[in-house]
Amino acid sequence: MTISPLADLPDAIETLAQWFYDEWHAFDGRRMENIATQLSENLNRDFMPITFVAHRNRLPLGSVSLDRSDFPAFDYLSPWLSSLYVHPSFRGKGIGSSLVRHLQHFAVSQGIGPIYLWTPGSTQLYERCGWVEFTSATYGAQRVKLMKFSNE
Repeated sequence: MTISPLADLPDAIETLAQWFYDEWHAFDGRRMENIATQLSENLNRDFMPITFVAHRNRLPLGSVSLDRSDFPAFDYLSPWLSSLYVHPSFRGKGIGSSLVRHLQHFAVSQGIGPIYLWTPGSTQLYERCGWVEFTSATYGAQRVKLMKFSNE
């Protein structure tokens, strides 16, 4: 498995947009075209916003992004780990953890931190990567946990 910036695999945008739509449309209501446009804005290699893709022979396995904002009520916090996604066929193989750690290393190398995220689900993967829950909130109609990674 290799992790590369989406800028090196722009053909993956369509696949990622479909995955994100299928996974989160009911939660955030975004149309697939909007997701693809947003991903197109992340075609960077050394600055935000940036998306990293885990792949094997250019076949996408999962991705994660580093964005300036991801939760309107907490826009005063930045940047955000967002859209961590591993295709169900590849889950349970450490790809999610590898993507999170890759993003953390990128942020540290760029002097970026702390980093924030929100999740409606389990926090275990993030906790194993050094994240700490600091509050909870409501996003849409769903209760979410907010977490922070400090690179100190």
